[in-house]
Amino acid sequence: LLLVVVPGVLGLLWSVKEWIAVANVKIDGHPDLLANQDSKAKTAAADIVAEMIKISTTIQEGAMSFLMAEYTYMAVYIVLFSIFLVFFTGVPTTIAFVVGSITSILCGW
Repeated sequence: LLLVVVPGVLGLLWSVKEWIAVANVKIDGHPDLLANQDSKAKTAAADIVAEMIKISTTIQEGAMSFLMAEYTYMAVYIVLFSIFLVFFTGVPTTIAFVVGSITSILCGW
């Protein structure tokens, strides 16, 4: 039991740590570096950062749209295959399939 629970808890803690680290990354365009590379950078830095934020928002929205479509297909597949599976293998195997599918989806989130 310990060999199952401890790695799971450690994995969750590591995931939370990494999530916090990524969430704290600030998109600022590195204005100091821009100023060293281009004389117009001080005035253009705000425009560059705005464009970076616009692009990152577009990518994020596209990724979320893809994931939602993918998870919709997965949900339909899980339900239909579970119905098929319960008749040929029984309830315990079907439960294992559904739990495995859901945990796989959560890992991909």
